Amino acid sequence: MKTEVLFEEYRGDVLECQHSGMVCVVDEKGIAASAGSTDWTSFYRSASKPIQALPILIRGLDRKYGLTAEETAIFSGSHWGDREHVRALESIMDKTGLTEEQMIMLPTYPNRQEEKMRLLRANQPPRKAYHNCSGKHLGMMLLARELGEPVERYWVRDSLTQREILHCISLMTDIPAENIRVGVDGCGVPVYAVPFRAIATSYLRLARPELIENEPLRTAVARNVELLHAHPNMIAGENIVCSVLTADPDLIGKSGALGVYALGIRSLGLGIAAKTMDGSHDEFAAAVLRVFQLLGYESGTVEKLRALYPDTIVNDNNEHVGCRKAVFSLKHQ
Repeated sequence: MKTEVLFEEYRGDVLECQHSGMVCVVDEKGIAASAGSTDWTSFYRSASKPIQALPILIRGLDRKYGLTAEETAIFSGSHWGDREHVRALESIMDKTGLTEEQMIMLPTYPNRQEEKMRLLRANQPPRKAYHNCSGKHLGMMLLARELGEPVERYWVRDSLTQREILHCISLMTDIPAENIRVGVDGCGVPVYAVPFRAIATSYLRLARPELIENEPLRTAVARNVELLHAHPNMIAGENIVCSVLTADPDLIGKSGALGVYALGIRSLGLGIAAKTMDGSHDEFAAAVLRVFQLLGYESGTVEKLRALYPDTIVNDNNEHVGCRKAVFSLKHQ
């Protein structure tokens, strides 16, 4: 495995920290540009969620239960536990008869610090619905029931539910199912590892579903991305990098734990994957902005992302004490 220095962090004018990793850019012909290894086996983590949600759409379960576009979009999200997210999740449970108790993860508080503090001040207990993966879990539970297996087995690796999701991962990456490595994600369900380039390939297909040969899958991808563009806050939350990107009909972006970010650019016909090997999340927006810069891609979305995620490093007193620099280049194939 080969890595390159992707980011440098300075405190004052002193280099204090470096983050190494890899970046891969693919087009429909294959690898177009890269920094570091492209064949290293990497877990998607939550970057797989827009793919894990596809069996729900292929089987029309959203329409079967009368779910709104907003509710369906949250199956692909790592939501921040905002009140709009909780309302959508509760509505899904009301319509489908699924319950929080059937989810495998432990109760927690929202990712959004302001919402967490509001709940704590009100002496509200943690809930499974607040977990950022709860939308994904409800989707898997719905699929399990449709497949005729106990809802409580939705998370089991060899369940019908997880086999169907693995099949979609295989189709989106061109990696045979038997060659996809499977682990356990932070929320307790299976998580998939593929050659790094294959993550980028799957995001090219999310951005350009017309490249998918399988018709039911192609239709499901096109519809899922359309839903996410219409309701981008369901993929993360207001002013979060994934939602800022996905609000743009030319883009689809999704983060994964421990430094994974995946992006599709429709107009350029590109899929991109980036990974910081120390697992840092602080560089997600910086990675995307550096790739945009190297590709010469400009839009209003780029400017909004720059405004929301400046390169400055701020201490506990809101004082600017340093900066983060993206230093990687892309070697074109």
